[in-house]
Amino acid sequence: MDKKQALLQLLKIHFAYTSFRPGQEEAIDSILAGQNTIVVMPTGGGKSLIFQLAALVLNGVTIVISPLISLMKDQVDSLTKIGVPATFINSSISPAEVDARLAQIKAGDFKIVYIAPERFYNQSFVASLRNIKVALCAIDEAHCISQWGHDFRPSYLRLHQVINSVGNPPVVALTATATPEVRGDIIKQLNLISPTMVITGFARPNLQFGVAALNDRAKMEMIVDFIKSAPAQTGIVYVGTRSKADELVDILTSYDVKAVTYHAGMDSASREWVQNSFMSGEAQVVVATNAFGLGINKKDIRFVIHHDMPGTIEAYYQEAGRAGRDGKPSFCLLLYSPKDRYLREFFIKGDNPGSHIILEIYDFLRRRASDDPGESILITYSELGQKLSESVPEMAIGTSLKILEREGYISRPNEKTANAWLQAKAGPDKMLEALGKRAKTQIEILTKLIERFSSELQKGWEISLEEIASILKIKRETLLRMIKKLDEQGLLEYRPPFKGTEIKVLKSVDSADLNLDFSALKAKEQRAYEKLDEMESYVYSDLCRQQYILNYFGDHNSKKCGQCDVCLKQGPTVKAVSYLGDY
Repeated sequence: MDKKQALLQLLKIHFAYTSFRPGQEEAIDSILAGQNTIVVMPTGGGKSLIFQLAALVLNGVTIVISPLISLMKDQVDSLTKIGVPATFINSSISPAEVDARLAQIKAGDFKIVYIAPERFYNQSFVASLRNIKVALCAIDEAHCISQWGHDFRPSYLRLHQVINSVGNPPVVALTATATPEVRGDIIKQLNLISPTMVITGFARPNLQFGVAALNDRAKMEMIVDFIKSAPAQTGIVYVGTRSKADELVDILTSYDVKAVTYHAGMDSASREWVQNSFMSGEAQVVVATNAFGLGINKKDIRFVIHHDMPGTIEAYYQEAGRAGRDGKPSFCLLLYSPKDRYLREFFIKGDNPGSHIILEIYDFLRRRASDDPGESILITYSELGQKLSESVPEMAIGTSLKILEREGYISRPNEKTANAWLQAKAGPDKMLEALGKRAKTQIEILTKLIERFSSELQKGWEISLEEIASILKIKRETLLRMIKKLDEQGLLEYRPPFKGTEIKVLKSVDSADLNLDFSALKAKEQRAYEKLDEMESYVYSDLCRQQYILNYFGDHNSKKCGQCDVCLKQGPTVKAVSYLGDY
């Protein structure tokens, strides 16, 4: 049996496919020939199968470096079910379990091991890998290694050293969103010499793109009208803020749409419940921030709507590209108003604090530490912000602390939290009336809360939202939305739980002697604004939508799609309903 027949047989046995998708076989051949390989394929193009199938042939273990900690277990479970021995190592397992899995890997029990990049900060862990035969390093979401990429992760910068330490096995770097500049930076950062480039193109011909300029109220109305017109279709609505996600879900559920919220502020159990509800089809729509989507392998998503403009073309195409992974017609709508730019600039400022802010925060922490030597500093971002010479977003404070922590000046061993406070300011009937007749779910929750905790509500009491939600058998986020709604109307007093950060100052030096590369931080901020300009240009462009995106990614030979709002010279939603009608 020749090599191609053997690969096809493995493909059929383990993955139930009878042929390769474009680029897959070329990439696998390159890997098996011992060549470093860069793979750029659109979302849904089958990137994971490349290293998974190659791993079955190679002699040794394949290390997969992935930022998707929350989804590693799902990926490993899926591989195990199809007969591929796999495991993962990340912060969700104990040190003893890490040691046990390393012993199993050394014994040859696994072919694929998923590892979070942050794990490589641990030098003893890196040293333990030197005793293991590593056949391949697969770097998923490889654009994270590039400072010019839209999702740069500093932890990825250590990968070149790690690859050296495990004997320089072949490397395959995979991404769906990499401009020529980012591809070049990936090669540079990983020190890859003349790698094989497998680029299958970025076009998604089954996706119809549209843009509509609307104010916030009109955005909401269009989203509701569209989803009501396609009741059998599943989709994602991306929003810029958590509060907007909650607001839109309340509106959709009032129209009996099975909608759920997803954002990074939710606890892990709630996020898992939302994901499972969406994957199973129980929920029709997920209204989410950009925290949702990576690793979501739901093939029948028929629409992706953006309520707010994303910050980069890469982020937009990655999120929109979650629609139609089964190849069937799907719709991608971007709603835009001029104030969307201000929201994105707010996030850029939060992600790129000025050097003076970082220095002020460090100076304050150093002085506080000198007042109480050896003691940790327990403080909230809000309190820290009050010590600064100017008002800055809490996000900027968090970023500043991350930078100082990354460079070894501080550590943050623990997050501290306390319970919330709740007290009724009106009678049950008035609160129920205030929710409105259409808020069926919220009325049901409030009724349960009153029945179970009537006296506590009247007196006022400290509560754990997680515990109350568990007792009432509801989701924490659903309970919190109802509480906040009544709090806004003055019918219920709600004080959120205290959330503080424990900080230890590890190095005490004069702020002028801080060894931080402020020029690199400034360049990163400038690049973020340039990417935002590109995104806004897409909104106003009279070029074919898909052609504009493909040009951005370096594909200058693309043709007009013939089906976007620009090509059709009409509003995007009129066509969309008929476009999805047969599916």
